[in-house]
Amino acid sequence: MQQKSSQDSVPDVSERLHVAVDKMLAPFGKEGMRGRTTLLSPDPFDISKPNQHDTKSEFQRELDAISGSLAHIDAVLDHLGSKEGDPEHLAMLMRLIPIMNQKLYKGAPRENLEESTEMIRKYVAEVGGYTASFLVMLDFSIALTERYQELKDQEEKFWNISHRAPDYYARAIALRLAKLFARETGQRPTYGTAASGDHPSTSYGRALDEVFEILEINQNVRTHAKWSVKQITDEDLIPPPVNSLSAMLSGQHRPVPTDNIKKITEALMGKRSQP
Repeated sequence: MQQKSSQDSVPDVSERLHVAVDKMLAPFGKEGMRGRTTLLSPDPFDISKPNQHDTKSEFQRELDAISGSLAHIDAVLDHLGSKEGDPEHLAMLMRLIPIMNQKLYKGAPRENLEESTEMIRKYVAEVGGYTASFLVMLDFSIALTERYQELKDQEEKFWNISHRAPDYYARAIALRLAKLFARETGQRPTYGTAASGDHPSTSYGRALDEVFEILEINQNVRTHAKWSVKQITDEDLIPPPVNSLSAMLSGQHRPVPTDNIKKITEALMGKRSQP
């Protein structure tokens, strides 16, 4: 019998995250998230980055590249396109276009045509390189404009702040795990450290410490945990909806008591139940 390699026996990131969540929920008699994941979303909670850049300098570098390129390609389009009300410019283009078409045709690839990019270049030259190239540049300008707007939106949301930007990824992970804890247990997560050391002493804190290690987030767990705990609201304590079919098949289906429905309704409306 062939033995598995040591690499194959190492749990992947999703499995390690599931183990961390299982340990976090176990003391409260709750099951993990394995039955609620899919092939497209195998993780127990969202681990994607809310922002696309780790530092402001990294963000600024892309913004400068996009804005600079956009300015130049728009200038090219302005020079090589027809200008309304300028017959002399149009006459110049009528002389230039066939010259450029001939040069593009002459320089078109003749070899390695099995490669798609080389074949496309050949086709562009054959159908009229000037017009085809102009339209591609126009498409590229539109794509650059869309990306520029995305970056400006991100600038306003993540980087246009007077103080040093927090680690948004660490903060997002800590908050998502806190919300998962609250939703599954019906209790607010807490954070504390053990008297015998600086390691977390609560179920949520220990899980977050392990999750940060799994995702290779080199940030202070305490800072992000304490911030996330403060963000939890009454709505976050509402339990997840029960899958009626799977619950009935497993024998776990139970009617929801009227007082629980009242509490859920009040939580959704942002009210507190009266004692």
